[in-house]
Amino acid sequence: MEIQYSKMILYGSIRFIFYITIPLILITFLSDIISVSPGFVINLFIIGIIGVILTILKHMFLKDTIANRLIAFVVAIYQGIYLFYIFGGFTPGIKLGTYYINTIQAQVLLGLQLIAWLLLGIAVVSAFQHLIEVIELRKKKEYRVKIKKDLKLSKLFKGSGYLLNIIILGYIISIIVSGLNLSFNLKEEYTFSVDSGPDGLPLNSDDRINVTINFDLINKGIYSFQEVYLDVDIFTISTTDPFNLSLPENVKIGEVKNAYYKEFPRFTNTTKQITISIFQIYALGLITYDADLELRVSLLSYYAGINIDLKTSIQTFWDELIV
Repeated sequence: MEIQYSKMILYGSIRFIFYITIPLILITFLSDIISVSPGFVINLFIIGIIGVILTILKHMFLKDTIANRLIAFVVAIYQGIYLFYIFGGFTPGIKLGTYYINTIQAQVLLGLQLIAWLLLGIAVVSAFQHLIEVIELRKKKEYRVKIKKDLKLSKLFKGSGYLLNIIILGYIISIIVSGLNLSFNLKEEYTFSVDSGPDGLPLNSDDRINVTINFDLINKGIYSFQEVYLDVDIFTISTTDPFNLSLPENVKIGEVKNAYYKEFPRFTNTTKQITISIFQIYALGLITYDADLELRVSLLSYYAGINIDLKTSIQTFWDELIV
């Protein structure tokens, strides 16, 4: 048996670059924006080394041999598993994936399982191609299928694999381009309403305050935001309460939970309102004193097949209502 040392070294090196070097460079280069766990990096290295070894074994044999095609079948399946892991496919029961984007303005957790499953599907198609080639070599016959014209079955799977790769590449590029045209803007302007308590007197300790805030979701991409759930918690940063009793610093004074919006359509700039209920215990303090406030926003949504968990915050100044 002739051993192809040059091909083993060449393709093993190429696979090492794609399985290990490029992912680690990207993780390092984007470490200020995208965070991954140390365990993910270790597993990535181990899985990558195994993939390199399989590639080396594959190219030990001539291409048109059963051994080469059989190992190619294993490599295709393994590559699918590798990509499935890279895109967070191994998170059963968890909608969110591996990648955590951290910027000054926001933190975003991305669930990329749809991409993971699509890439695994492409690997399965490629594996079927190699499996058919193994069977053809063993039985020394070609399997063909007639679709308008006579085609070799393995070539059909090979062509399908190429087509699916082009589609998934276009899909990923479209997500990236669309993602660059998204923004969420929580406006600093607010309005308020006072709900007088049982005594009927305004600006009293039994009153409730509702703060209404406008926000924009600018979606200039080609996909719509679907099933949006929005939470907002309002915290004090500093207040003019001299005793820190009616309106203490660094406490949560109000919230809104699970505000639901069915859709933010593509190619639109949508303005919505959200009303935050201030806890009654702090209502009088908010009426009486000035405060620097922080609005902490959590947004769950579904966009282009990706689950998104966005967290951001904005600081604003509150003027007392009693002068």
